[in-house]
Parts: sequence; C-alpha cells; structure tokens
Amino acid sequence: MMFNKRGVVVMLSSSSDLSSSVSSFQNDAKSLGDDDDDIDIDVDAAAASSSRRRSEKHPHEKIVFYTHSLCPYAHRVRLCLDELHLLREEGGKVDIVDIDLSNKPKFYIDMTNGRGVVPLIEFPETGELVSESLRINERLWEEHYSDDSFSLTSSSSSSSPSSYEDAKRFANACDQKFVSLGLQAIGGGWSFDTTRNERTLERFEREIWEIDALIEKHNDDDNSNNKRKVFLFGGKRASLADVAIYPFAERFNLALQHFQGYTLGNVEYYHHPSPPSSSSSSSSKHHQQPRHFQKWLKTMQTQPSSLRCAVKNQDALLKAWSRTKRLDYFDYETADYINP
Repeated sequence: MMFNKRGVVVMLSSSSDLSSSVSSFQNDAKSLGDDDDDIDIDVDAAAASSSRRRSEKHPHEKIVFYTHSLCPYAHRVRLCLDELHLLREEGGKVDIVDIDLSNKPKFYIDMTNGRGVVPLIEFPETGELVSESLRINERLWEEHYSDDSFSLTSSSSSSSPSSYEDAKRFANACDQKFVSLGLQAIGGGWSFDTTRNERTLERFEREIWEIDALIEKHNDDDNSNNKRKVFLFGGKRASLADVAIYPFAERFNLALQHFQGYTLGNVEYYHHPSPPSSSSSSSSKHHQQPRHFQKWLKTMQTQPSSLRCAVKNQDALLKAWSRTKRLDYFDYETADYINP
C-alpha cells in the first residue's frame, strides 16, 4: 500500500519521537526528529497534549503509525507493534506512514500542532492521537496484549501483573539512565566523537552491570544452552523494557565500535567486584564480563521483529554517520532504513 504526498510515503517500513526524556537532554542534546529550537518546549504542556482526540468525520479503520525508520524512538514502537503481532496478522491492523523529517508535510505539522515529531499513533474509530514512544507502547500493550497467544512480559514462564509493572517502571526510567549514559558515551547528545571519554564509559559500564544483574535475577542461569533466549524480565518474548532500550543499544554498539573501537558489553573500565565467597572459575568469569547482558543483546539482535526493521545497508549507514557525525542526520536530509 503506497501513496505519495509531499514528504510522505505510506508503506510497511518502520520508525522517531520527542521522548519524555527531553528535559534530561536539554543541556547537551537536541530532541531527535525535531528542530533545535524545540528543545526549549514546555515538557509538561507537551505531555498534557500527547494524548488527545482528533475530531474527524471519517476516522481510520486501522491503527495509523506515523514514523521514521531510522529513529530509535519510533523503532521502539515498531518493535512493540511487531511483538504484539499487529503487523503480521492477515489483512494487517496497522497502516504505516513514513514521515520525511527533513521535509515535513504540512498536514503532519498541523496534526502535531507545529511540532512535526514522530512517533505518533492514531487509533481507529475515535481518531485519538498518542505521542511519545513509551506512552504509545504502554497503550498498545494495554489494548492488544493477549495472554492466550503469547506472553510479552513474563516472569519465568507466565505473565503476571507484577512483571508488567516492573517492566513498565524499567522502561519509564531507561531514558534517564541507559539512554542518557549511552548518548554521553558516543559523544554527548546526538553527535559522535572518535575519542573515548573513559570516565563516561565507566559510568555507562556501571549501568550495564546493573542491567546484567536484573537479567540474572529473572532468567535461569543455564550456560549449557547457548541458543536459549534471554530477556530482561525473563519469559519467552520481549517485554516493554526490552523494546525500550534495544533500539538504543543497537545504535550505541554500532557507533562505539565504528568511532571508538569499543564493544558494548565488553567492559574495560569498570569491573564488577566478585563476592567474597567467589572461588570457582565460572563465578570469576561471570564477574569479569556482564555475560547476561551480552546474551540479552545477542537475543535481541536475532529477534525476528528486530531483523524485520534492521537497516538494510549497514555500510551506507556508517558512511552517513561518518560524513555527518550525527545520529540524527536524517533530520536534515532524506534517508530511511533501506537507503540510509
């Protein structure tokens, strides 16, 4: 399905937003998918208007997902839609509208009250608009989760209200922790730096160790099964927490390797202290590297939902990053996950 407008293509592609973490990045970063001036917006007012009803005579019959396929915020929503099977059901329940953020169409600027940011979800029948990736994912979960078909958030083998609340709390905190520290590590804000900041990387590694402990707590420690998937809160499928941080982990890993020769998950600056009773070689090995985090990253990299919206030409993406020195370069020039 495809139609052309100025700056718009409707297609099955993927993924961007003014996240709720904009206030934490005001001093050193701009909001992805938006203009530099918008970093000074009233965050409370933006949050208040992020969920509103749009008066239309003929609302859509499907969910409409306004996105940009290179943005990590919109990537979150794309993963959630896929994990909820909303993109794979016969006939489809979602229309995807890819917005060119370097040439925003007038209808979209008007629809978003001049902000022009993605992601944005328009719900069917009511025409209700919901923005901000974490808010969107919570809403999608609440409306489309089916315990009979799969477990999106589960502790051990079955889902539970407590595990969902834990995943939601983690997701809502990750922009101020994992995402913020990762952005500082790659260069500070949305730009890239080829020089390592060891102090920043040490803080980032401390956060990775915290996530490693979380994964260990919620997953069986079965080293004999290398093919076993590992998710942040256990279970057989990704949770709201997994889809909240993976788009950034994917980009941080690629950028740090390319620009600084650093591999995400292979700690070099902060080594987790071994417990006093630790004497076995296996325990010692565990505390040298966050192997649970490493296994989680590999799990998410091979998830079908991740593979379906992965950049098709990684070399071209790296060239664009090297040329522009910005993670959000697509805010200023036309690009997408097929032609980055």
